[in-house]
Amino acid sequence: FLVDDSPMCNNDTYFNNQWALNNTGQNNGINGIDLNYCEAHQITAGDPNIIVAVLDQGVELNHSDLPNIHPYSFDTESLSSPSVIYDNHGTRCAGIIGAAANNNLGISGIAPNSTIMSISNSISETPDSRIKRANGIIVACNNGASIISNSWISAVSYEIIDDAISYALTNGRNGKGCVIVFSSGNNNASSVNYPSNLNGVISVGAIDRC
Repeated sequence: FLVDDSPMCNNDTYFNNQWALNNTGQNNGINGIDLNYCEAHQITAGDPNIIVAVLDQGVELNHSDLPNIHPYSFDTESLSSPSVIYDNHGTRCAGIIGAAANNNLGISGIAPNSTIMSISNSISETPDSRIKRANGIIVACNNGASIISNSWISAVSYEIIDDAISYALTNGRNGKGCVIVFSSGNNNASSVNYPSNLNGVISVGAIDRC
């Protein structure tokens, strides 16, 4: 029998604040508007062989709530390893994806058993930075990433970014293709931003707790 242990599914310090994972109506939200995290984790919480590359401002490689960091990381700005920290956005994204669960610490990630690979970039609004992001996609693909997570947009489209995404979709996972995820945009935008609007990309939007 499958036991429903949802009310006690997690002991992390701030799990009760994570309405997106388990919405019990906190902060005047609507009960059940969530990802069914507790129910899903009775089936799977990810797998160490699934490597999720976070192409962002760098992931804190020694973070106490991220014990699942891949030994390889890369900085697209200096074209060297390890990755570096340009700001805190990358670590936040990594935490949402893979922060350790049930360790009485911090938050819980959606797939805490999976492995996080840090690919750092300044995420600045310069052509140079965007071209280097394209290189980061290729580096992630060539170093075993199963999934490449991108929580950034570009106001200008670049053929080199298109080509990098096409390369990863074709060559990743031993020819099966990487799963490439982009944020659709912020601020209640009515359209899907580039590169999230490219064919083959999974575009992710958002809702609120209501």
